[in-house]
Amino acid sequence: MELLRPWKLVSFSMALGYYIWGAVRYQCPTWDIPVSIIMSVLTYVFAPWTVDSIYYLFLRRPRRWGFGLLLCLAIIYVCASGSYELYNLWNLGYWPPPTYWVNLYYSSLMFFAAGMLWRFQGSLKMLWDAIISGSRVP
Repeated sequence: MELLRPWKLVSFSMALGYYIWGAVRYQCPTWDIPVSIIMSVLTYVFAPWTVDSIYYLFLRRPRRWGFGLLLCLAIIYVCASGSYELYNLWNLGYWPPPTYWVNLYYSSLMFFAAGMLWRFQGSLKMLWDAIISGSRVP
């Protein structure tokens, strides 16, 4: 399975570690270790497929591509904000969390960035060679 490549697991572990460190360091009431784990795992699992699907939908424009795009946007929302909102509703007891819009914006950007990185199908050396040579990464 593509997500089990060592370089992807290492980069995921580093990203998760950064978010856990941030949860401890900044002590924001809506950002803690469990929500960091939930959102990171959802992003790792769904971001590559979602970004790849959006790329395919815009490139090929298959029949009912708009529906596919709406599905991808719904997945992004659930992973980047919906899980955060549900967790904080359960954890804090009210909705929306005060950092709703900030989280929606930054988490969506991070979801896309992670998806663009982890959608690459190949070794880290292959990715590095493609970047250095300036060739188009599919």
